Amino acid sequence: MFKWVLIGVGSLVALVAIFFGVVWFIFVRGGDDVSALTEEGSAEVLELTDAGSSYIVVYRYDYDGKTFYGKKSIYSTSMSRGDSYGICVNPSDPSQHTEMNPGCPPEGSSGLFEGQKEKPSL
Repeated sequence: MFKWVLIGVGSLVALVAIFFGVVWFIFVRGGDDVSALTEEGSAEVLELTDAGSSYIVVYRYDYDGKTFYGKKSIYSTSMSRGDSYGICVNPSDPSQHTEMNPGCPPEGSSGLFEGQKEKPSL
């Protein structure tokens, strides 16, 4: 009998934890605010490493006469040095950018990235 009480209490605790987890995920977690990323740009792949289903990429982009660098994982079936891809840039802080997805501001963005003044290493 005591075993069934423990199973019942454990199940109830698990259901409550799942409920609060879903509520947190939907309402609290939120994502990066990408509404300021309104300018279209292009990032050039400088270096890359094949990581199986993705590539670790070091890239460069120019905005308003300034050069910014970044490093991220890009899911792609094929990518080469010198390739470029679309990005969205914040015109008031051009170090803030993300992949264009499909337009600017991006829908379903993969996150907000900070460009760097110096090229990162792979």
